Amino acid sequence: MTKNIRLHLVSEDAVPLMAELETAAWGPLGAGPDIIRNRLSLGHTMIAGSVGSLIAGAICFVETSQDPHDTTNFPKTFAAYSSMAKSQPPLSLYVYNLGVRPEFRGTDLVRRLLSEMIAHGRRAGARWAVGDGRCPSYAGAQDDTPDKVVMDQGFRETIDEWHRTGVIPPVNSITRDPLLRFYHRTLNCEFLHLAPDFLPEDASSGGYRVIFAVDVTR
Repeated sequence: MTKNIRLHLVSEDAVPLMAELETAAWGPLGAGPDIIRNRLSLGHTMIAGSVGSLIAGAICFVETSQDPHDTTNFPKTFAAYSSMAKSQPPLSLYVYNLGVRPEFRGTDLVRRLLSEMIAHGRRAGARWAVGDGRCPSYAGAQDDTPDKVVMDQGFRETIDEWHRTGVIPPVNSITRDPLLRFYHRTLNCEFLHLAPDFLPEDASSGGYRVIFAVDVTR
């Protein structure tokens, strides 16, 4: 299905199409046109996969001189994380959106977008690609979101314990969540830290994000 999809950078002209994708992929959590325009004005990179005028999926990130292992300075909320200005030299790519329309899920589009993002990072001279992993197994899919994940009590207890103690759980406990398992298998990423109250509106994830990184130089 994805062989006819062309990958390209998103420009200001494509903002309405990106907003449509955000709604299709994230429901009420999706970004509107004004937010997308602001991100572009801050120097963000958005790589889309399109069929004709339809954007089937996109990955969005900002180049930053920040080190994701520095938890003191890491953004404390999704709003802060997704509205950083591009900074030099580009040590990291902070990826805040990997969205795909429901009808294109299960294809290789996500892997193609991830590969293109990593290639961009290598060209830019970055070391890390960083993600704010959703974890919908914490509370299960909500009626107004496109998730199809049920609540996993064991996973929820793992996240709550991580929050309480600050001790990173074993990888096999974190990857009980299917999204986090996908990132770990696909990218061989390292789970760095837990971000509580990162996006309170994301009830499926309990407001949490699991911050992870992959060394794009490998």
